Amino acid sequence: MRKKLSILKPYVNYAVIDNEFAEDVSYLSVPSELDLKSLKADVQMGAVQFSELDRLLVKENEPKYILITTNNLEQGYLAVTYLAAGFNRKHGIAWGPGQDACPDGTQTKITEWNESPAAVPIIMERELSRFSSDGNNYDIFATSNFFMQGNQKGMLHTPYWMKCTHNSVCIVSTEYGLFGFGGGSGDVFADKHGIELGLKHFRGNDKVYILRINHMMQDYGCNPGEDGNEDCDDYEDCIVDSSRAKWNFLVLSLSADEVSVYLKNDMEKKYYKLLFQGNFAAKCISVKKGLSYERLVNIVVAMDEENKCELIENIVKYAVKDWKSANERPIENRDFDFIDRFCRTYRSHPDRRRKKQRTAAERMMQELVGLEDVKRQVLNVVNVMKYNRIRERMGISGSCYHNVHVMLGAPGTAKTTVAQLMGQIMVEEHLLPDNRFACVNGAELKGMYVGHSAPKTKALFEDNDIIVIDEAYSLVGDHGDNDSFAKEAIAQLIIELENHSTDKLIIFAGYGGKKVNEKNNKMKDFLDANPGIKSRITSTIYFDSYSPDEMVQILFRIAENNQYCLDEDIREMLRSYFQKRMKDDNFGNGREARSLLETAVVYTAERVLAQKKKAYTRAEMQTIVYGDIEKAIAQSEYALSVQNACQISGAIGFTAS
Repeated sequence: MRKKLSILKPYVNYAVIDNEFAEDVSYLSVPSELDLKSLKADVQMGAVQFSELDRLLVKENEPKYILITTNNLEQGYLAVTYLAAGFNRKHGIAWGPGQDACPDGTQTKITEWNESPAAVPIIMERELSRFSSDGNNYDIFATSNFFMQGNQKGMLHTPYWMKCTHNSVCIVSTEYGLFGFGGGSGDVFADKHGIELGLKHFRGNDKVYILRINHMMQDYGCNPGEDGNEDCDDYEDCIVDSSRAKWNFLVLSLSADEVSVYLKNDMEKKYYKLLFQGNFAAKCISVKKGLSYERLVNIVVAMDEENKCELIENIVKYAVKDWKSANERPIENRDFDFIDRFCRTYRSHPDRRRKKQRTAAERMMQELVGLEDVKRQVLNVVNVMKYNRIRERMGISGSCYHNVHVMLGAPGTAKTTVAQLMGQIMVEEHLLPDNRFACVNGAELKGMYVGHSAPKTKALFEDNDIIVIDEAYSLVGDHGDNDSFAKEAIAQLIIELENHSTDKLIIFAGYGGKKVNEKNNKMKDFLDANPGIKSRITSTIYFDSYSPDEMVQILFRIAENNQYCLDEDIREMLRSYFQKRMKDDNFGNGREARSLLETAVVYTAERVLAQKKKAYTRAEMQTIVYGDIEKAIAQSEYALSVQNACQISGAIGFTAS
């Protein structure tokens, strides 16, 4: 499959006819390499909004008038370009590089307009509504007062497009009201017949493309009945809006074919990614592994700009504007940091009617049980970064802040979850470029052979924005003793901390803290043995173990998230169980709540299926009763007693017995 789309944006060119009227001309250049095969390949790649076009190109009885209904002018121009090139190829028309080579977006002077299969003139429909039935002069009585007050000599001038009698033309109708179709005299009948006469002026032309730009794309018609049949039996129930009625008249009177080009929300992101990839390929720009296309397309979707193809091209141009050459180096995420300033337009975009999502900060505050001091510290870190970012923009020196932290606490206290949410908060506040997350065990940074650890560590930082190194002390031996593999990884780790302490979130997590005895305070040993790492850490966040009441709340929260219902009288039994469990050195905190619930589900399934019903109610499949939890607690206590007897520490839960 090809690496890029055949056409990345419509080539709209501008010219001025050098005469006393200085008449403006806009036209679409038709690339000579486009054909039906190109169209089908692009649709297959992801440009599915153009999937209706190929049926027109393969029709034996070709249409002369083609109505293209679209919600975006740029996409409409692309549709015309595909069709014009396809029909040229079908007819065996060859055209040279002259029009292809026209500088896109520039305005040139010409002495007169010469028709060409490689150039499709663009004519606004309001111009058609102003010319009379004799095909020569404007009917000033069918126009608004705005036009009647115009220069009479200019109004009697014959426009250049009236001399276009052979090749294709493109008529554009934007349905905004004032200058849209029907926005002239106010007489709908006169307006319909006026533009019909204008369109019939081109009956000798090869093709007449009519772009109907309807930003709502909501045409009303017969609704399917209860039986699903779309045929309407009662014509009195049919509703056709006035805008659609005008086009119905033209389609029927001109025997026009009609297609829809609609870039829907569920397909636009894939299409925009293809446009980015195509622009990179067209400019011979290599791409660094880990480039976040998701970040780029999300911002493109958010930005209040209709011409997305041109927008994407301009973003890529801006990203490399200071490069000496296109192949200077692979393009990467930091090259697009400049577009973060546009992110805020997403929240105020008038066309986005999406359900409001809770922010990461709201989820942290509302969903995490307890951890109030941890939440406060996380928000304080975010505030310091925002504060320093404002200072930096003001040019105030001394605003550097190392986004490197340590999270200490017992297992199961939600350190990884908090780290993820902390990173997401920073992404939403535009303090991080993206939310690519990785959590690795410290031992995973050690390579399999000498020289392998450094690139492995470097790749971790290249490919991610939020990096959690869990059980960081496993990178080294007891009391911070380092082997050659660990030394190599730590040396590279210190380099990455120096290079990325401001553009990434880096967290060292593990067992340790104020309430841990000196013998088991492994994180302290790790940090004391590595002053290069310790000196780059900005803050330390402590995670206390959960209280019995918090453990009960966590278990109920997990059950709710998994659509289980628990009786309220279970709470006291759970509280007593967790109060006893907390005295064990191997208490797993939140993990024990999940493990206990999973064990209870085993007994719930046993109880429900023992009824051997043909059908079960929804309530039966969701309810966990007192007895299920009671059996789960008994099973867990038995498993723990076996483990303790064998001096095995590990996870608890259901085990075969």
